[in-house]
Amino acid sequence: MYKPMPEIQESAEELRALMKQERNLKARQRLHALYVVASAQADSRAAVARLLGVNRDTIGAWFALYADGGRERLLDLYVSPGKPSGVPPAVRAALVTRLEAEDGFASYGEIQAWLAEQHGVTMRYGATHHLVAYQLQAHPKVVRPRHIKKA
Repeated sequence: MYKPMPEIQESAEELRALMKQERNLKARQRLHALYVVASAQADSRAAVARLLGVNRDTIGAWFALYADGGRERLLDLYVSPGKPSGVPPAVRAALVTRLEAEDGFASYGEIQAWLAEQHGVTMRYGATHHLVAYQLQAHPKVVRPRHIKKA
């Protein structure tokens, strides 16, 4: 069934500028679809799909979103919240406090054992490393060896 192309409210220059400053690749691709139509490079959904390298049904879905709510609705992208953390907030806070202490931990394995013994949270070594190094931006404090003759 033929559906007419949506009426594009923005000018081609405005869409081009929005497309250049957009950092999200999916949003940029949707703006590009609007730009192709506004600049008269394509006159059908199939032509837009060929130019952008996506299925014409995808272009149809994007244009339906645009017809429903304009550019804001088209660029409203769903972002999955991801898997919830296996470390409760109270345990995370205790870990941060312990990492900031003078003695701290000697290794990630020691952190892993401390979480299991003190809080009952079992984690793999890699997950412990990722939590401490990347999420908490901390590292175990290791005393560096010094030569006996150096004072």
